[in-house]
Amino acid sequence: MVFLDLIELYESEGFQIRTSISPFLLRSIEKTSDQDGTCTYIHKDGVNWGAHGGGISMSEVYFFETIAAHKQAARVFGIGCSFGWSTLALALSHPRAKVVAIDIATGTSAHGLELTNRLAARRGLDVKAIVAASPDGVAPVVAAEFDGPIDLVFIDADHNDAAQLADFEAVRPFLAPDAVVLFHDVYVCAMRESFGEIARRMPTHEARVLSRTASGIGAVIPRSGHDGLRRAVAAFADPFAPLPI
Repeated sequence: MVFLDLIELYESEGFQIRTSISPFLLRSIEKTSDQDGTCTYIHKDGVNWGAHGGGISMSEVYFFETIAAHKQAARVFGIGCSFGWSTLALALSHPRAKVVAIDIATGTSAHGLELTNRLAARRGLDVKAIVAASPDGVAPVVAAEFDGPIDLVFIDADHNDAAQLADFEAVRPFLAPDAVVLFHDVYVCAMRESFGEIARRMPTHEARVLSRTASGIGAVIPRSGHDGLRRAVAAFADPFAPLPI
């Protein structure tokens, strides 16, 4: 029900949601450069609040929910928040978790952090969206906000190999031994090289790029002790897709 809850939360603030549109329909639906229909965008009074970064797709919301069914996190950290769609999806999937997300808050994202915190409070979720830049801002925020190691991380900031690797290294010292680390847009933004390097730096974990998600999410999960997680990840990884390394 996470997707339904998200839709209703944003609609309660007067937003219209555009997400996960069939490519066949996109041929006939008016489309602009900041609306590819696959990711999620929220619109209000003629303004696209996702113009500086779309949110995760419907399939990726479902992936978050599937992961949560097999491993509930106590501490969740997000690098990249924008208007809060993925942050709130994680919080709804892990309702007892403390969720902290950072964003540089440029453009419409400056109002997006306030919106994220307001919607979370409305649902009674323990969420805090904070203005900070990665990778340098990761350690100060994590040290200030969490009382233990992080169980789940979602990295969705600058979309290039150098930034993805730097963000991972910034959060790596704070990870629980069996932490799950997720990366948005690994396929669509051609970040398989750094994802493969990340996989090599976490020998206790296994890595898959999930080609059954709209953006090709990269998932790094513990190798042992979490058979349910491995089932969930395998379900979203097309066996015909190339491996990350």
